[in-house]
Amino acid sequence: MKTLKELREELAQLKARAAAKLAEVREGIEADAARSIEDEHKQILADMAKVQSEIERREAELEQMDQRSQQTTPPPVASGDAVRSADILSLGRQARMEDTAIDAAIRSGETVDAFRVRAFEHLARASSATPTSPARIIHDERETRRSAMTEALGYRLGVPMPQAGPSEAARQYADKGLIDMAAECAGYRGGLVMNVRQVDDIYTRASHTTSDFPIIFEGAINRTLEGRYALAQPTYRRIARKRNFRDFRPHTSVKLGDFPLLQKVIENGEIKYGTFSEGKETVQAFSYAIALRITRQMLINDDLGAIAELLSSYGSSVALFEEVTFYASAFNGALADTKTVFHADHGNLAATGTAITVDDVGKGRAALSKQKSLEGNPLLQNPARTLLVGPDKATEAEKLVASITPATMSNVNIFSGRLEVLETAQISGNAWHLFADPETGIANYRWGYLEGYEAPRVRMDEPFGQQGFAMSVEHDFGCGATDYRGGYKNAGA
Repeated sequence: MKTLKELREELAQLKARAAAKLAEVREGIEADAARSIEDEHKQILADMAKVQSEIERREAELEQMDQRSQQTTPPPVASGDAVRSADILSLGRQARMEDTAIDAAIRSGETVDAFRVRAFEHLARASSATPTSPARIIHDERETRRSAMTEALGYRLGVPMPQAGPSEAARQYADKGLIDMAAECAGYRGGLVMNVRQVDDIYTRASHTTSDFPIIFEGAINRTLEGRYALAQPTYRRIARKRNFRDFRPHTSVKLGDFPLLQKVIENGEIKYGTFSEGKETVQAFSYAIALRITRQMLINDDLGAIAELLSSYGSSVALFEEVTFYASAFNGALADTKTVFHADHGNLAATGTAITVDDVGKGRAALSKQKSLEGNPLLQNPARTLLVGPDKATEAEKLVASITPATMSNVNIFSGRLEVLETAQISGNAWHLFADPETGIANYRWGYLEGYEAPRVRMDEPFGQQGFAMSVEHDFGCGATDYRGGYKNAGA
C-alpha cells in the first residue's frame, strides 16, 4: 500500500501529465486527433480524482487517530474545487478562450467535463475560421532556401534546365556565385566587397555542420553527375541483361533448361513427371570510388565554370569504367563449367577466322539457332540481333547491313534491317560477334547496381576550408557471365 507521501507525488505527476496532454492541442488539429487527446485527458483526470480521494481518506483517518476532530480540515469539495479550477483554466488557455469566459466557468461551478466540451467546440470554430489542409506539407524557410540553392547551383554546373525554366524559388539564386551562397548559409552580414581573407573566412564558417552549404553543394554536384551519367550509353548494356543486387554477396544466376516437353498419356491415365535442369553462375556487385579535390583557388575565384568543367566528364567516365570492367572481366569470363563464354565446346566459336561476309555471318546465325536447352532440346528461337565489332571492323560491318537497292537478285542484302552494328573500342583486332536480344532471348551476361543506388553519387570527404575541400565519387556495380548460348564469336580475318 502506498504511503500518503507517495500518493501526493503520484497526484503531482498526474497533474503534469494532464498539462502536457493539453499542450498537444493546437490550432488546425484534426478532429480525430482532438477527440483522442480529449479521451486521454479524461482518463488522466479520472486517475487524479481517484488519487485525490484516497489522499483525503487517509488524511481523515489520521485526524481520527489523533483525536483532533475539533479541528476542521479543508473539505474534499474545496480540494476538488482547486483541481477543477486549475483544469478549467488550463483547458481555456489551450483553447485560447477569453479570460472572462474562463473566470465565469470557474465561479459558476461548471464541471470540467462540461467545460472541456465547450473548449473543444471553441477550438473547432477557430480552426474553421482559418481553415488548413491536413494534406499540405509545410516546409520551413531553411528547407525551402536549401532546395532553391541546390536547384540553381545544379543548373550553373550543367544540369539540363527544364523548358519551363527554373522554379520561382530558384530564380533569385540563378546569378549568384558560390561565395554568395556560402555567405548566406553562414549568416555573413558583411558588405558585398570582400578581400581574400574574408572569402576564406566565409568558406571556413560555411563548412560547419550547422550550415547548409556543404549539403547544397553536394546535392548540386550529385544532380550534375546523375544527369551526365544518364546520357552515357555504354555498349555492354545492349548485349547484357540488367538485374540489380540486394547486397554485396555473390548472387546465383540460375539458367533453367526448357520446360519439360509434353509426353503422351498412356492408357491407364498415368502422367509422367518431367524434371528441370539448371546451371548455376555467380555474379557479384562491388563498391568502387575515386577522390576528387576542389582547390582553394577555384573557391576564391568563385569559378563555377572551372568546377563544372572538372565535373563534366565524370558521368561519361563512370560509364567508361563500367564498359572497361565488363569487357575485361565478364565478356569472355569463365563459366561454372570452367570454360570461357566463347569456346569450341559451347558451339559458339568459329573454327577459323573470316571476314564479315554474308555467308560467314549466316554461319554465326545458324550456330545461335542450333543451340540447345540444358535438357538437350532445340530452342524455339534464338535469332541474332546485334553484330558487335571493334573499330577495325566497324566499316566492314556497316557495309554488310547497309540498305542498298540491288541491281540483281543475287546482290540482295538479306541482313538489311535484321542486324544492328555495335562498335566498342574494348574489342581490338578483327574479331566480330553476334548476340541475341538479351531481353527477349538468351542473355550471356548480367549487370546491375546495388539496390537503391541506381547511379554514381558524390560524398563530401572533408569540410570546406582554406585549402579547398575533397569529395569522393562512389559507385556500386557488378557484372558477370551467366550463359554462352546467346552469343557467337568469329576471330575475323
